[in-house]
Amino acid sequence: MILLAVFAELLFMAMLCVVINKYGVPDMVSTIYYLLGKRGWVFQLVMMLFGAMMMVCLLDSGLGMPCLAFLACAGLIFVGAAPRFLKESERKIHKTAAITSVMASVAWCLTVNWRIVVALLGWYTVYWAGRDRDSHPWFAAEVTVILMVLLTYWSNL
Repeated sequence: MILLAVFAELLFMAMLCVVINKYGVPDMVSTIYYLLGKRGWVFQLVMMLFGAMMMVCLLDSGLGMPCLAFLACAGLIFVGAAPRFLKESERKIHKTAAITSVMASVAWCLTVNWRIVVALLGWYTVYWAGRDRDSHPWFAAEVTVILMVLLTYWSNL
């Protein structure tokens, strides 16, 4: 499972690095789909693979409440499956999946190690307080939650 988790993380980080290097920091992770244009399928594939691989890892770890781990990862899979949040027909699915994923991720982390949640929420509060007009608070929030899950997973194996 460790190799699966490493591969999932590298895949997600590679996508972020490539996009940030080419287009700058997006407003939200989901914006990557639109930034990639005809290659938006890469965003879809990465999100669905990342969600599926991390679901296997989180559920296999035996940490926290399995239903929360499932919802967190299933939400990411649905975000990848319905990436067109600007399109009325997919907006509700995308937003519901994203919100479910974030809430379940934080809740799962709380059931495993609340200290990591408090530390990262503290970091984000400082970021929020010091942001300027060029900041990307939604992107930072989404990446912080993903980092929270990964830190919680790795620190409790």
